[in-house]
Amino acid sequence: MQIANQEFQMNVLFTGASSTPGERVLRRILEDADFSEIWCGVNRRDVSVTHSKLRRLPLDLTSKVSLEPIPKPLDLVIHFAAVTHAVDEGTYWEVNLQGTKRLAEQAQALGCRRFFYVSTRCAVAGNGAYGESKLAAEEALKEMTWDSLLLLRPAELYGGGSREGLDKFVWLAACLHVAPLLWGNQNIQFAPVHIDDFVECVLRLIAGEARGLKIVELCGPERLNGVSLALRLARKYKAAPLPVWWPAVTLILKALSVLGFHPATPDQISRLVGPKTASVSSEECRSSLMIRFPENATI
Repeated sequence: MQIANQEFQMNVLFTGASSTPGERVLRRILEDADFSEIWCGVNRRDVSVTHSKLRRLPLDLTSKVSLEPIPKPLDLVIHFAAVTHAVDEGTYWEVNLQGTKRLAEQAQALGCRRFFYVSTRCAVAGNGAYGESKLAAEEALKEMTWDSLLLLRPAELYGGGSREGLDKFVWLAACLHVAPLLWGNQNIQFAPVHIDDFVECVLRLIAGEARGLKIVELCGPERLNGVSLALRLARKYKAAPLPVWWPAVTLILKALSVLGFHPATPDQISRLVGPKTASVSSEECRSSLMIRFPENATI
């Protein structure tokens, strides 16, 4: 798939390739002839990708950002890197907001006028430090001058074989034959997006070369609550639904936090039950062919 039809080859900065979604997108754009060099920011974890067009760049979003090795002009930034789970909520703000601002400022100093930011549908005020820091980063980017600023807000991803989020639910059902059934709060809602659909959407959006500001919501083909999600997993993997009463979970997690134990990060409760930016995809990402949860899950 050709990402874009251009008269020149693009020089790109890519962050967050150590994550599964980031790595999948990086592998695809490296194969596209329209990209001449991909500068990949690397911090604690190296990327497993090798390619003649790939250039590794030390990048720590918690400190001064230096992009000096990148030649001018830098044509596009694709920014996946973020803190998604942290006990110290200040870490979200330092990386997701301040780090993004530092990165964007240095990119503009290299002549960059296109920025692709992977945000979240949790980017809502009052939705915990993760969502609020991503929302603040969106607002900071909007205040800067871009020819093209694209903000992508994906829902819950699965299919990457991780041990986080919905992939952990899949692993529990497939390997331990237990499907946690979350009930007791009507605000628990999922819109599962398979990682393959996510990657295809990202590639289409990059190819579209939208001008100005564009905000795109990416949700799965259906909305599931905690009960329906567990029953889907139970049917597919012959797992036993395990009822989990959410008010009790909330109290237990808060009590453990007071005692210094953090089985979940402090903002995960508000992130799960808090408001979302959307429950259906923007027109650019809608497709009747989207994968329905939990099909094509990776164990």
